[in-house]
Formats: sequence, structure tokens, C-alpha cells
Amino acid sequence: MHLDAATVICARWVAPVAPDATLIYENYAVVLDSRGKIADLCAIPEATEKYSDSAIEFVHLPNHLLIPGLVNAHTHTGMTLMRGKADDEPLLTWLHNTVWPIEGKFTHRERFCHDGALLAAAEMLISGTTAFADMYWNPIEAAEAVERAGIRALLGLICIGFPSHFAKSEQEYIENGIRIAETLKDKERITLAWAPHAPYTVSDSALKQLGQLSTDMQIPLHVHLHETEDECSASAKLETTNPACHRSEHAARPLSNFDRLGLVNSRLLAAHVVHTTDEEISLLANSGANVVHCPSSNMKLASGFCRVSDMIAAGVHVALGTDSAASNNSLDMFSEMRAAALLAKNVSRDPTTVPAATALKMATLNGARALGLSDEIGSIELGKQGDLVAVELGTRVHTAPVFHPLSTLVYSATREDVREVW
Repeated sequence: MHLDAATVICARWVAPVAPDATLIYENYAVVLDSRGKIADLCAIPEATEKYSDSAIEFVHLPNHLLIPGLVNAHTHTGMTLMRGKADDEPLLTWLHNTVWPIEGKFTHRERFCHDGALLAAAEMLISGTTAFADMYWNPIEAAEAVERAGIRALLGLICIGFPSHFAKSEQEYIENGIRIAETLKDKERITLAWAPHAPYTVSDSALKQLGQLSTDMQIPLHVHLHETEDECSASAKLETTNPACHRSEHAARPLSNFDRLGLVNSRLLAAHVVHTTDEEISLLANSGANVVHCPSSNMKLASGFCRVSDMIAAGVHVALGTDSAASNNSLDMFSEMRAAALLAKNVSRDPTTVPAATALKMATLNGARALGLSDEIGSIELGKQGDLVAVELGTRVHTAPVFHPLSTLVYSATREDVREVW
């Protein structure tokens, strides 16, 4: 018997995601120790014999698929309080006319960012998401909500090129971020990223400084990138009167400019990346950068279609995110898995691309890698944190019968089928 075994979870199916995303164990048990880490993975009869001590809790899930906790690799939790406030608008109209004016009035108010983050955490947890990457004002309040909810988070240290209640200049945002990092450095389930908003809102000088800080602190750089076609074309032509144009003196597509600034590396967590050339996909693959595909938000804002199939084929690390509840309008990673798989097939005109197993890996292990947490979460492996989700399959009409658990999970199941979250 494992001396520190505390909980034995016995499931009909276990999808460990690693070492092979297609792997399924039938009638298997995952054993957690008293610290919540994965201590063993074995067949149920073996677990029953090895862990017979009455002090050990057994959880029986006879109709369930046990998966790693889902990782929402790009969201803005405070914006959950704006859900449904502005729909059916282009991105920049949505930002300039609705989102930024609301944020100017409310985000500095006490508990606004906390309450938005807490609502977001509740929605994510009940739908099987156990970790997320956040980019929003006031990470101190978000951290309080994260600790209260018991979820795991990569919180962004914001920088943007206009004054707000939080800072009057890019340099002040950076100085505030350094202080916040010191305050949050010892939080158990919280890690940090530098989070410049976008090329069209942050200057080259600030981006370069943040890139150096990302390197020095060995934390991710979380940024919106190639979000719209207008952003790419206006930047390439240096149309400075266009609000989508990057804040650079160089006429170049934003990703090329990021490469010039030394920002394209394994710490880059680039959200959206909708419009890419073959050369840009090669750059992302060779650098080890992380792309966060946000299919529902991209469709809702008519931003375009990310070349996910081509990226994966080239070796790009592609994770999944919901974006905010104001642009999605949910934080449902089940919807993102299904949308990502179906969109990739349609865009590539290849029904074999992004199969169910790949979609699950994008939503788990690839997300963990993007957050810099792949050694801790994202797969069911010995020594990793026991961030787990049990999804009931085959007992309700929309998931019956079950021929292939991963296919049922991605194409039929919904967040309403989540039964347990650890």
C-alpha cells in the first residue's frame, strides 16, 4: 500500500492524455495522496487490493470518464459582469464604445474585479475547468477570488498604452506589476504572467521591456496577437491613423515585429492568432511559442478562422481559450473543444484533422504548457497535481451509446455532464 494514499477514484474510463492523447484505460483507478497529487494509476482490482485500509476514501464512478482538469488558456474574468452587455459588434467598436467606457467607470471600484473573477471561477469549476490564464485589471482582487474558489490561475500583470485608474503610463503599469508580483509570489495556486494588452495598444519600448522581464522572471508573456485582419494589414502598411495599427515605427505585421523585439519564444502566450502566413506559422513552431485558439469568440466577432490544422501539422503548440464572457458569451471549454474540432475540419476541408483526442489535448496538456504548468497539471501522470474531472457518459440520451469515450466527450457531452471536480 502507498503509505500516503488518501483517495482512490475508480472510473469506467480514464483518459490520461499523456503519453498518448488517444490512450484510454478501462476500469482504472487514480490514487491521490494527502497533498492531492497523483500517487498511482492502476486497474481497479489491483487498487482494491493495494489500498484496502479503511481510512482511504474510495470514489466509485461506474459510468464516468476521468480526464485531467480543463485549462482555459485565455480569458478576462472581470468581464463576466458584462456578459450580454454588447453583442453583435466588430471588435474595435465593441472595445471603444462599450467595454473600455464601462471599465473606466467600474473596474477601480472595490470588489468589481473580485466579483467578476469569483463568478467566472464558479462557472469554470462547475464545467470542468480547473485552471485558467487571466488578463484583467486588478490581479490582487482576482487572486482573492481564486483562493476563495480553490481554482488554479495564471494572473496577468497588465500593461496598456493609455491612462486608467490603475496607472497613468506604461512605465507605471510595469512598476505596479513588479509590486503585485512581489505581493502574490507565494500564493499556492497562483502564478503570474506579464500581460501587455495588444500590439495596437502597447508601444515597442514597453513590449521590449516586458519581454526582458518575462525572461528574467521566467514567466509567460500573455498578449492578444493577430486578432483581426485589419490589425495585420494596417500594421504592415503602418497606417497610424487606424486604431488597429500596432504602436510601432516599423511597417511590419505584428508577429514579425514581435520577432524583431525578441518576444517570439517558448514563453509567448499569444491569444487568437487568427491571421497567419506559412512563414509566420513556421516561426511560431520553431520558436516553441504557444497559440491560444478562441474559436467561439473569433466566430462571434467575425475575426476570421485560425489555421489550427496547419499550425498543428507544423508543430505549433495550440491551446484553447474561451476569451471573456462578454465576447463568447460563456466560459465553457466543452463548447470550445467541439468548436475547435469542427472548425478545423471545415477550414482545412479535411475531416481527419483535429480528432477528438487532439481537441482534448489542446484543452488540457497544451493549455498547461501555455501557462508554464505542464510539469504540474494537464495530464494524469504520477507526481502531478490531481486536478481531475469526472464526466458522466452513456446514462443520458445525448451521450448514449458510448462506442468511443473521447468522441462522446468532445462531440456529444456538455458541461452539464460534469459530475465531480478535484
